[in-house]
Amino acid sequence: MPTRAWGKTADKQIIRPPGAATEIDFLASCNRCQKCVQVCPTRVLVPAALDYGIVACNTPVMSFKRSYCNSCLRCSQVCPTGALHPVTAETLDIGIAAIVERDCVAWDWIGCTVCVDVCPLKAISLDEQKRPVVALEKCNGCGLCELKCPATSLGKKSGKGILIQPRQQGMPPRLPQKVHEGRNLEKV
Repeated sequence: MPTRAWGKTADKQIIRPPGAATEIDFLASCNRCQKCVQVCPTRVLVPAALDYGIVACNTPVMSFKRSYCNSCLRCSQVCPTGALHPVTAETLDIGIAAIVERDCVAWDWIGCTVCVDVCPLKAISLDEQKRPVVALEKCNGCGLCELKCPATSLGKKSGKGILIQPRQQGMPPRLPQKVHEGRNLEKV
């Protein structure tokens, strides 16, 4: 059983909505009003369950199992407390995609290119062995790759072959760039 911490369960990654303050400031500012959850058109924002910890309970978290962020930024526009700062689609930085080698279909069998094909920022490419590689400076953590990853439906019982994680200190920051590149994320 995982050990509990005040802010989160030790094995749970908390991915906050676009424009979130640092975790300590976010928890101090968020009044759990759910306005950001209510305006999210893709329904990727959900209230944190108790398994994220008592302090984080009912604060907004991103759930890429159910949807992805289409960069509409309505969540940061309706936040009444400043827990979510205004950001632009070009500088949006929710997190980064990370390849889970043991669960990635392309790591075992050549041919899966789902994450590469759906990435609106072209932040995922294939290496010489036809395995996905993430360009950290391009990825905004929208979660479309995690949502569309077919690993669990293709017999990978452990989980998805790609997951969105918070950007850790020391990682390169996301470089500003055009988000849609001619694609409408609403229709992906």
